[in-house]
Amino acid sequence: MKPTLWRLMTVALLSLGAHSQSTYYSMLCSLTRESNNPAVSLAGIHLEIGVHARKASGIKISLSEGPRRIMILQDISGSMSYLNAQKLSIAAVKDFAESAPATDQLGLVDFNTDAFIDIDLRNVNSFLKAFNDLTLTKKLAPKRGTALFDAISVSAAYLQKTPQEGDSLFIISDGSDNVSTITGAKLRERLLPAKIRIYLFMLTGSTIPTELPPRLEIADLVRDSGGILVGATPLNKVSLQHLTSGMVEPVYDASPESLGRIQQQIQMLHNLIETAYRVEFDLDAPLVKQTELDAKLMSANSKPAEGLRLFCPRYINPN
Repeated sequence: MKPTLWRLMTVALLSLGAHSQSTYYSMLCSLTRESNNPAVSLAGIHLEIGVHARKASGIKISLSEGPRRIMILQDISGSMSYLNAQKLSIAAVKDFAESAPATDQLGLVDFNTDAFIDIDLRNVNSFLKAFNDLTLTKKLAPKRGTALFDAISVSAAYLQKTPQEGDSLFIISDGSDNVSTITGAKLRERLLPAKIRIYLFMLTGSTIPTELPPRLEIADLVRDSGGILVGATPLNKVSLQHLTSGMVEPVYDASPESLGRIQQQIQMLHNLIETAYRVEFDLDAPLVKQTELDAKLMSANSKPAEGLRLFCPRYINPN
């Protein structure tokens, strides 16, 4: 009896180990056309997956549809007091929400030195009503430093309480970080395994030297998550000397034409979140650490597909 029980326990443990070391992996990717040419065809296009020291097989692509949960992160730090910066930010939030399907859930995190979940996840109409009430208060007045990484960490933790495929963050910020308690490296460790994609509307401009590394880190984090960034540049040329001395500050274009361009950019980002493709594949051996991934769209003649661009996470993690 004891040997039989021991064999059963051994089989169970081996089965558990095999399950925990699965060689099956999946991720969400977005596909865009590099031009407005509708003639670009997917006929004959296939996907190649490259993972260091592993061979991928059984590659499948399917459309990932269904309601999305998106946390909108809005920078309300002192730098957003530059002329028209917050006007563009508020317009971006509204454009994003108004382009959302009614089945989506949106939440809002405002951040400066601290991060505040001002609107929890709710349907689009309820979100817009709550956001319009917020914009009429002094709560959004720009002030204090920027804890961008902390805000991302808080938002990701909120979504991870009940994770769902397609969970995403949409960030509106100048991309700098000067007071976060979490480092960029630690944030990457937490965020990338969660498969939360990041999309960034960035108010670009001159950069204070001490803020340059974090600004580059957020751009890398966006791309590594499978998301992309777009931006608005200031109308005036602001040197580092002027910016640090406060003599000249960035001035952003809030003309109807500029707001129209921003609306198009925001809708494009939103479409990428909504229309995603689930990529599934097997590896010949399980991963033991985070590993770089190379996903390529290839034509029938084994050359890179022209006119199409694929946005996938740049790393995959052990299951």
